[in-house]
Amino acid sequence: MPRPPIPDVFVTVQDGALGILPPPSENVHLKVGVATRGDVNVVTPVSTLQQAKDLFGGGPLVESLAVALAIGGPPVFAIRGNASVAGSITAGDAIRTGTGNITASGAPVDSYDLRVRITTSGGLGAARFQYTLDGGDTYSPEVLVPSSGTYTVEDTGVTLTFTEGPSGTSFVAGDEYRFRTTAPAMTTTDLVAALDAALADPREWGFVHVVGTATPAVAAAVATKMAEAETRYRFAFAVLEARDVAPNETPAQWMANLVSEWSAFASTRVGVVAGFGEVISPITGRLHRRPLAWPFAGRLQRIPVHEHPGRVISGPVPGITLLYHDEQASTGLDSQGFTTFRTIIGYRGFYVTNGRIMAPPGSDFQFVELRRVMDLACRIARNAALRFLNEAVRIDPAGNILEADAQAIERYVEGQLEAALIVPGHASGVAVRIDRESNLLSTRTARITVRVRPLGYLSWIEADIGFVNPKLVVQAA
Repeated sequence: MPRPPIPDVFVTVQDGALGILPPPSENVHLKVGVATRGDVNVVTPVSTLQQAKDLFGGGPLVESLAVALAIGGPPVFAIRGNASVAGSITAGDAIRTGTGNITASGAPVDSYDLRVRITTSGGLGAARFQYTLDGGDTYSPEVLVPSSGTYTVEDTGVTLTFTEGPSGTSFVAGDEYRFRTTAPAMTTTDLVAALDAALADPREWGFVHVVGTATPAVAAAVATKMAEAETRYRFAFAVLEARDVAPNETPAQWMANLVSEWSAFASTRVGVVAGFGEVISPITGRLHRRPLAWPFAGRLQRIPVHEHPGRVISGPVPGITLLYHDEQASTGLDSQGFTTFRTIIGYRGFYVTNGRIMAPPGSDFQFVELRRVMDLACRIARNAALRFLNEAVRIDPAGNILEADAQAIERYVEGQLEAALIVPGHASGVAVRIDRESNLLSTRTARITVRVRPLGYLSWIEADIGFVNPKLVVQAA
């Protein structure tokens, strides 16, 4: 408040002395994927399932948003990427005794295990059928085969064509036709454009989940973008999805090939989730074979940054009914830097083995909980130090920063870090130190050292157990 023109008592209200921190953003994550509608390369906050459907229609982005919201809660940021690669349909083996045929065509909007089962024998306009999109877990109501011979499977982009045979019964009850579809996908160029849009948006988020299978080449492009984000003071990491088992691979071969394919990749800001599971769609209730990166991202959104995503007391990750790769039963991917899921003998449900980052040997950032704590520390330390940018400080006779001024800055930055890291239990301790020998008069540069003492984690617990006979124990005198 400016001084009044005549003598008086006037008050100026100070702001910022309480050290109140900005709203936390480290748990909020950003998804990049393909959808059937919505603006391309625009960051959009999503808080409800209905909002996700209204904004983006359908497709992997919408389904992954639904899983994240169901597990981790709102909000989630989303970017619809450009889908340069169209979805595809592959016919599987049919089980049939009728003389007719069913084919599938179109541009599928997601991955489906589509099966068409004849329930009432007959021809066009007489036979009846049911279909399933999740491999037989849930079926549609019974449908009359249209007289036209074409039927559009709602919200999938797939059209079924029924063709009568030259003679006999065209479609016989019990016959089944099988098709597999792949979802549309982004090219690396599409993904980079989406990430550029994410980095240009001023809103903060803690990590990005790229929806869709990633290769090491894609991961390298993402790692480059995460490194660029750091130079823009956006401290974040990425969660990627490793490929599924190929039709010609055994699970053991898939594991070995995955390790080989990713052996040359390393990044302290990219994690790769390996394995698929049966995941419940919060939108349709169907069970689909989905990348386990989907529920993993939801778990990270829900838990504190310091928490191990596989913390047993927090319970199993919800929404999963089956693992196609169980690291408990088939070890080998966790030790190679992949994030996996596991069962635990004696417990129901499915747990994260370790939240891994594909960091090189010797890095402090092998695990996602350490990555997240450090990213939070970087954000808080920078924001706290910005308070003193272009601030004038006193210089002592030796040419150094005056001790009282140095201590004032240290106390403030350390206090902000303690409020953000120590009070919530994210770390064990913090220390801040300004270099007293900096030649401020010549360089105008102060060097601040920040050290965070992390939490320890009980990844192994060794128990020594046996019987005891009190009669045989020598009593202490």
